[in-house]
Amino acid sequence: MYIFPSQSLLADEFNAVKANIAQSCLTPAAAQEILNLTPSTDRNYIELQLGRTEEMRRLLADAEPFPVSGYCDVTKELQLLKIENSVLLPSQALQLAALTHTVGLIIKFFNQAPRYPLLTQILNDCFFEPAIASEVERVLDTFGVVRSSASTELLHIRRTLQRQRAESDRAYQQVIARYKKNGWLTDSEESSRNGRRVLSIVAEQKRTINGVIHDVSATGKTAFVEPDEVLHINNHIQQLEQDERLEITRIMRQLTVFLRNYYTTLQQYAFILTQMDMHHAKALFALNYRAVKPEITNNPEINLINASHPILLIQQKDIQKSVVPFTLHLNHDKRILIISGPNAGGKTVCMKAVGLLLIMAQSGIHITAKTGTTVGVFNKLLIDIGDSQSIEYELSTYSSRLKNMKVFFEQVDNKSLFLIDELGSGTDPQLGGALAEAMLETLNQNHSFGIVTTHYMNLKVLAEKVPGFVNGSMSFDKRNLKPLFQLQIGKPGSSYTFIVAERSGLPQQIINSARAKVPKSHMLLEKLLSKVEKDKIVIEEKLKAILQKEKTLNTLIKQNDELIYKNENLKNSLQQHLRSHQENLDRKAEARIKKFALDLKQAKNKKAVIEKFLSEAGLKNKNKEKVVHRTIDPRIISGTTVKLYNGKVSGIVQSVDQENATVLFGNFTTKCKLTDLILDSK
Repeated sequence: MYIFPSQSLLADEFNAVKANIAQSCLTPAAAQEILNLTPSTDRNYIELQLGRTEEMRRLLADAEPFPVSGYCDVTKELQLLKIENSVLLPSQALQLAALTHTVGLIIKFFNQAPRYPLLTQILNDCFFEPAIASEVERVLDTFGVVRSSASTELLHIRRTLQRQRAESDRAYQQVIARYKKNGWLTDSEESSRNGRRVLSIVAEQKRTINGVIHDVSATGKTAFVEPDEVLHINNHIQQLEQDERLEITRIMRQLTVFLRNYYTTLQQYAFILTQMDMHHAKALFALNYRAVKPEITNNPEINLINASHPILLIQQKDIQKSVVPFTLHLNHDKRILIISGPNAGGKTVCMKAVGLLLIMAQSGIHITAKTGTTVGVFNKLLIDIGDSQSIEYELSTYSSRLKNMKVFFEQVDNKSLFLIDELGSGTDPQLGGALAEAMLETLNQNHSFGIVTTHYMNLKVLAEKVPGFVNGSMSFDKRNLKPLFQLQIGKPGSSYTFIVAERSGLPQQIINSARAKVPKSHMLLEKLLSKVEKDKIVIEEKLKAILQKEKTLNTLIKQNDELIYKNENLKNSLQQHLRSHQENLDRKAEARIKKFALDLKQAKNKKAVIEKFLSEAGLKNKNKEKVVHRTIDPRIISGTTVKLYNGKVSGIVQSVDQENATVLFGNFTTKCKLTDLILDSK
């Protein structure tokens, strides 16, 4: 994308967004990739980058076990591998092994998770080479120390060195004991000078001892002597240590040659890690600021839903403040938006947000808007925001802006978006307004897209009468005298010049004097715009209430319709059941009567057949209940154990009168008829 000028407030804000994303990168290489992002005009590339970031966002949101540790920057290591006869340090070899291990985990993850095809494409033609990490681990331990098992020679040297050091310790202990007995040692006893192990000798005795004097203390009271008794052992140890270093160097050179054979593979691994790290950082930005993947269309258009300026979100997230979103639509029929309204109402912020979100989208970064947002691919972005005066070139603000407009007319086409803040300002208002109107008409003839902020009345009128333009305004709360930072599409806005002046504390007499100097026609139009906005707010509130009532009414109607439907179904179901039941009864009755008629015709004892029929029909009770007459058992007296006639619980008779008895059942005493009691057989 061609952006003019290359350095602008919008470019600074885009750099700030990239810097915020780069902070989340795990490697410097990925951070640099983020900082180097520029908007593209290749739709396929844009969709690929946005799609990969979207897959990474879903991956993180679903808490997938994607490896996000062990990332390392191996730029220096790869550069060193390219140099013939170079030797890697152990720490550098470990970095390459860590790189290989991490890429192996990434390859394994995507082999098991085919739900992310775009990210998996980064691994195309990539094969995991376990030999790289295996060879490094064979040579080096986790601390970067060359293992003794790395070569037979190194193992032999270290074992010999261990024995010699043990022998040196024994020899030193014997010498120290003798010198201490003679009173030749100072309190510190041992030290090291020039890489040699020496004894701290009292200076007066240094000629008494046979050995090499390596140093003398600053005070001259202590001499550091290496005794002859251990001189040959120390020489041998020093030679072994030199042999060890040479062997380690040889082993590391051999390991470097081995890794150099995999240079192309390691370079591919580094690319994979950088790409994954880059998309991981962009996905974290999307999650932190609720950014979404916009839909990219073939034709130039801007359809932002509940969009917010990303810099405001970044700044205000820390102080827990909300950002007022805006919705904006620009298409072939309404390409140029004229935003008017009060100063400090958010016109410029809104315009810059559109340009910044477009740059982010074409750079493969999710934008701070809601799902459903669509943007087309623009080839050029022409910006005129802020004070562009130059002392160096003796240009005033107005002159510099005219030079910018000259470039606009040279570059603008039907795939361009221009952003102009306060078009025509900086000169005589009437002349500047006329020139601004003429410039906008020319830009409109090129079918370009654009957003312009203004206070000029003639530009507001232009947007109402010329096809291709649309008015917009920033809302203002007249009651509380403060801007609402809400973009309203479809109508121009008042500048609220005198209201804002009153709010700033300017003396009322000055404001009244200024009102008197303004032509009545201009004041009338300002009042009309103000009244239209006020009426719009009232209408919107009433419309909101009506829509709420309509929603409630529709809910009640829906519930009523559902209830009627359920009742009809229940009624039909009951009627069907009753009809079915009645038909069944009728069939049974008809069959019973036919059978009775046939049996009666064939029977000799017709009375028995009739009685049987009546009994089966329930018209005659053949099992009359037998009446049982019970009498009083004279054996039931006070103290006997009884139970109720149909009961199972036993009780003891407490007292007896003519027809009743008082009986204790467990802990309860009750009065019973004697005819209801029988003796307990137990």
